[in-house]
Amino acid sequence: MAVNIYECLFLIEPNKASSDWDNSMATANGMIERHGGEILFSRHWGEPKLAYPIKKFRKGGYLLTYFRSDSQGIPKMEADFRLAVDLILRHMVVKLHPSIADRILAQLHGTHSEEEGSGEEGAAEAAGEEGAKEETKQEAAETAKA
Repeated sequence: MAVNIYECLFLIEPNKASSDWDNSMATANGMIERHGGEILFSRHWGEPKLAYPIKKFRKGGYLLTYFRSDSQGIPKMEADFRLAVDLILRHMVVKLHPSIADRILAQLHGTHSEEEGSGEEGAAEAAGEEGAKEETKQEAAETAKA
């Protein structure tokens, strides 16, 4: 059993997200833990307007979670995510490359220990910006080749 680090982005139903965020987060993270996952980092990532309606909702709450799990537990987790239709509108689980996972987690934990409270948000945004910069560089390279 290979133990990997995963990133999961949940789109939480907006009524649940706005009324009881802590319970929604605990429920989603509990699904991961039920199948042997270890939560490394989890945070609310905003409630933007969606590009198109999903199940007649125009807004949703994003929950960004990093967790460690063996690869055999992921299909079971995703089955649970799909069955939680009253809470989770969409989800996406991505296996992180070990070198990227180490950098992201070091940045999240390093910033958090220096600045209590606001460190989590800054580290997660920095991790997201780093990925966006890499994607932009790749897109520019592909455009230049074309």
